[in-house]
Parts: sequence; structure tokens; C-alpha cells
Amino acid sequence: MAPDTLEITFPTLSKKCTLFFGNGLIDEPPLETSDTSSTAIVTDDVVAKLYGIRLQKSVSQRGKTILVTMPHGERNKNLRSVSLISKKLSDAGMDRKSTILALGGGVVGDLAGFVASIFKRGIRYYQFPTTLLAQVDSGIGGKCAIDTPWGKNQLGTFYQPEGIFVDTSLLDSLPQKEVINGLGEIVKSSIIADRRMFDKISDNGDEYFLLQKLKTLVRPTCQIKANVVESDERETGLRKILNYGHTLGHAFEASSGFRLSHGKGVILGMICEGWIAHSLGIFEETDFFRQKELLSRIRNHYKISATLDQWRVLSFAMLDKKNTSGTIQMSLPEKIGRMHSGNGSYSVSVSKELLLESLHLLR
Repeated sequence: MAPDTLEITFPTLSKKCTLFFGNGLIDEPPLETSDTSSTAIVTDDVVAKLYGIRLQKSVSQRGKTILVTMPHGERNKNLRSVSLISKKLSDAGMDRKSTILALGGGVVGDLAGFVASIFKRGIRYYQFPTTLLAQVDSGIGGKCAIDTPWGKNQLGTFYQPEGIFVDTSLLDSLPQKEVINGLGEIVKSSIIADRRMFDKISDNGDEYFLLQKLKTLVRPTCQIKANVVESDERETGLRKILNYGHTLGHAFEASSGFRLSHGKGVILGMICEGWIAHSLGIFEETDFFRQKELLSRIRNHYKISATLDQWRVLSFAMLDKKNTSGTIQMSLPEKIGRMHSGNGSYSVSVSKELLLESLHLLR
């Protein structure tokens, strides 16, 4: 392991997880392979060309290693891909002592984690996120899911990785369109738990809309997510705050046929859900307008828009996993840096009418 590698260890009910931070981890990942029979690096066709062979070379020094490649993109996060990946693992002779290494963004991480949780009734896996979004959010916490024709992340498991490798040097190859995905989650994290981070992003013009500045916020954002997951692994209470902006964000994504990216969906989702919180008297007025100003600047900077078929958006929002008894549930802010606890439920019932009314902010 590289000498400048930093670690954050956080125990959950099911497993103790470790986040590893360092430049060059891809050439020397601290994998525990003493009783591993073989390793499968699961990646997509884009990341495979950039880093697949490089990581395979470093891991293969420790034993049999195969590279399993899938087509890139959210549209491939489905049962068909689960079946194809599982078949490739089986054909390669992978067994219950094999390990999966998920190399890629959120789609790869979700798919590989989901496969790991069900292959041979569960094998070990590691997350090696290569996008800003995956490094600060989807690669942490053990949520593994796939999309279905009726909604995003409708089939899934909670399955913690053995470790998460965060190598920010890999972000330098990111296209600009991927930066917004991570920015959306970083801003969300600041609103739900770190007012100082929000101030830093808000008070420095457009500096933190760009990758090099955002890279400095990766570690503190990871720490926020780790703290929340440690407290509530299976989203029975506190972990719901991580879904701020996601009820409508996911609905925007799904209603666009996933042409709208996750980060853009979350930015739009927070604009609407922040307004809902303010309308319900939950979100402090001054902070609501501060959030609105920042999100509007980001939206204009990246020219974010969505095709708004309000009934289609509503139909997907009604399928959100947090909903109960047909009632829309959202986690909403009280002020920047603190979410409304709702007596420990971190959940607020929102009417269909109020949700539809919130969409006027995006027109």
C-alpha cells in the first residue's frame, strides 16, 4: 500500500468497512487476498480501456484475475446485465471464495455489488469508484440496486463491500458532463450535514463548479456519508437524509428515459424539494433562499433542464422506495446543515398537489 494512503474505518451492523484514500491506489490496491481463490474485475467498456488492464495487471500478481466488461450507461443497469455478468463469472470458474472488484462509476458499482450479493448466495467485493459521483456517494454504504421498466433502483440489496478505494487521480480523465453528477451529491451533502462546506461552495463564485476544486471536497463528503451509514446502515431513520432531492431527482431521471443524468436530476430535485420544505414551514426562509440561489447558479452554469410531463414525473415519484401506504415521503431540510428529524423518522408526508406545484420552479 502506498505510504501516503489515508483510511477511514466505519463499522456497520453487518461489517466493518474501510475507505482508502490515495493517489496511485489503482497500481497497488490494499486488497485482502489471503483466502481468495480468484478475482473478477467488473467494469464497463469505457473504463476498461482507461484503467481495466492496468488494474488487472496489479491484481493478477496475487492470483487468478479476470476482466468482465459490460456496456456503459444507466440503461444497462438491469436484470439482463446481472445475468450476463453472472454467466461470465460462472464460465470462468468463480466460486464462493472469489472476489469481485467493481471498477467504474455508479452503474458499475451498483451492478457489481448486486451480483456479489447474490452470486453463490454472496461473495466478497470491493468498490473502486472512478467517477466523482461514485467516490463521494454511490460507492459508499452498500446499497446495490438495478433499474426496472417501472422505476429506478426498484430491485436491490444492502451488501457492504470489504473496502472502498478512492483514488482522486482517476478523476482527471472525467468528461465535464460527469462532473455535475458529483457536484450534485457534494452540494446535497453540505446541505444535509455541513454548513461550512455549503458556505465554501456558495461564497466562492463558480470555483467549486469545476473538478480541481471539487476534488478537495471528496474526503469530507465521504466522511459525511460514512458517519450516516455507520449510524443507520439499512435506512430506518437517519440514513433517509441522504435521499434529499432524490424523490423528484429519480423521477426526473426515469421520466426522461435516463437521458437526464443523476447529478442533474438531484440538482433539480433539491430545487423543488427545498421549495416544498419552505412551503410546509420546515425550511428556514433565509437558508431556503441561499440554497435556491446556489442551485440556480449551478443550473444556469451547466444549462440543466428537464422535459416536464407532470403526470409522468408524479407516476415515478409515487414508486419511490421511501413511500408508505401510497403516501409520498421526503426527507427535508430545516436549515443548511440540518435536516428535519420528524421525531426520528426523518420523513415528511407530501401531497401530490404540493409535489406537482413545485414543478413550476423548473419552467
